Amino acid sequence: MKPGWTLKAGRLLAVWMVGGTFAFGQTAKTVAPEPRDQAPASAPARAPAETPPVDPAKIERLLQLWERQSSLLKTLDAKVFRTDIIPAWDEIEYYEGRAIFKSPNLAFIDFRKIKQDDDRKPVKDPKTNAWVSVPEERILCTGDEVWQYKSDTRQIFIYPLNEGEAEKAIEEGPLPFLFNMKAESAKKRYVMELMSEDEKAYGISITPRLDVDKESFSQAFVQLDRKYLLPIRIVLVSPDGKSKKDFQLGPVEPNKPVADSNFQGQPLANWKVIRNPSPEDLAREDRTASAPEPRGERQEGQAAPKR
Repeated sequence: MKPGWTLKAGRLLAVWMVGGTFAFGQTAKTVAPEPRDQAPASAPARAPAETPPVDPAKIERLLQLWERQSSLLKTLDAKVFRTDIIPAWDEIEYYEGRAIFKSPNLAFIDFRKIKQDDDRKPVKDPKTNAWVSVPEERILCTGDEVWQYKSDTRQIFIYPLNEGEAEKAIEEGPLPFLFNMKAESAKKRYVMELMSEDEKAYGISITPRLDVDKESFSQAFVQLDRKYLLPIRIVLVSPDGKSKKDFQLGPVEPNKPVADSNFQGQPLANWKVIRNPSPEDLAREDRTASAPEPRGERQEGQAAPKR
């Protein structure tokens, strides 16, 4: 595994230093249009409909509606497909994942690395049509602590949280803007602009104002479902502006019952536990993670999330 975003105590869930220069999400599936009767030859060709201009002033109202919708969420369960392109090593990486949140401050985020074929395309099992993947990383916010499981090194990093930090940890996590959206707080921390809209979604550009957020990303793009006002795509640009990670979300299931056991950190057999790791511990972890990975081995102990 090449250096990814590394969790640091000072930034809780937020600081994953992005590796790679560009990331593309999973190609959206499209439905072929129904065949139509051919128009008479004499019928004039219609000009394509023009996209109406975006009204930047709508962002204020949109943020209020987004916050109102987010306040109704008690839980959120989303599947994730992530793609990274890492030009420094001429690599492309695919991940499948799951993100589960429970109000007010519980989180479960899990990523599994997808195997690739000789053409570097993600591989599916022909029998089950499921991605062929191995555990990569899991992050839990228990309310009192953040637990980070690193499968490639079999290490568990535990970060204690001070009072009031758990909700902040979720806001600053690897999937910001997905849960607990607060309009006034967002406007203080980010420059937010409405870039596009159509009948299905809004496109929002987000630039951090604060140095602490600039350590995580230099710019973000959120595609917000127009009907339910839930993010269906989040793109994070690295602090140096050269890398991107593209998270495509779906299905996204709001207010679905989820098991509290998903948010309980537990040690695993033959895994090393490091509490409140120092910068030296994280530096050693990065060096170890840069070593070649064993292929095809399923790491023990990381069970599937419970519903």
